[in-house]
Amino acid sequence: MNRKYSVLMSVYYKDSPVYLRAAIESMLLQTEKADEIILVCDGPLTDEQDKIIEKYIDNIKLLRLEKNQGLGVALSKGIGICKNEWIARMDSDDVSVSTRCELQLDYFETHPDVDVLSGTLAEFIGEATTEKEALQFVTSYKRLPETHTELKNYIRSRNPINHPCVMFRKSKAMEAGGYQSCYLFEDYDLWVRMFQNGAKFANMPQVLLYMRSNHIYERRGGALYAWAILKFLEKIYKLKMINMSQFIIFGSIRILISLVPAKIRRYIYMTRLRN
Repeated sequence: MNRKYSVLMSVYYKDSPVYLRAAIESMLLQTEKADEIILVCDGPLTDEQDKIIEKYIDNIKLLRLEKNQGLGVALSKGIGICKNEWIARMDSDDVSVSTRCELQLDYFETHPDVDVLSGTLAEFIGEATTEKEALQFVTSYKRLPETHTELKNYIRSRNPINHPCVMFRKSKAMEAGGYQSCYLFEDYDLWVRMFQNGAKFANMPQVLLYMRSNHIYERRGGALYAWAILKFLEKIYKLKMINMSQFIIFGSIRILISLVPAKIRRYIYMTRLRN
């Protein structure tokens, strides 16, 4: 197996320069080094962000988009210039575990049928910028079913992959149409299409990434988020991933959660949807 891999990142003007630096550093410190790091600048950036990028210009490949077009478009452009079959996604505000990519490549070697692989997320709150610091502020863990057999049912009701720490085969993603515009559900949308195209999924039990969860429960609420849920469920219903009963049940539950106050939504996530 060829263990070369690309890292695919996207940044836009609202992202923190401090968090961006931490995210890039965590990928540069991987025990198994990336062959390339692709950073898509989704529209004009701030001077502070550009200064951070300039410090790493010898270690990353930049793709600058003239205007902000959203995560789906940015990742679609980025995946197109990734030269390796294996692609590791990385968000611009998280911190990867130093052994993350080595562990994932090891897994692919022993499970050659798997095309999409993520692991457990450790969610933390605060300004930590290193793996060691983030560990001290972990509030919860997002674990997912591990086998493709388990995920075949899981994917119909919830996202089967932790996108911030996923590694996948470029060829399988492109066969399914790659990343597309699907507001707030760009990754879930890709997994559904890949699943229908025969791709195999898996998750590792190990923590692979520390995800910054500052204000995450506020962001996952409101009328706009509820609308995005409805549009996505409508899409997978048309793809025959769910039936009308599931559309109504899943839609009702998720919309209700998105419209309750943030404190209640956080309680639901922490007690029902996290460990």
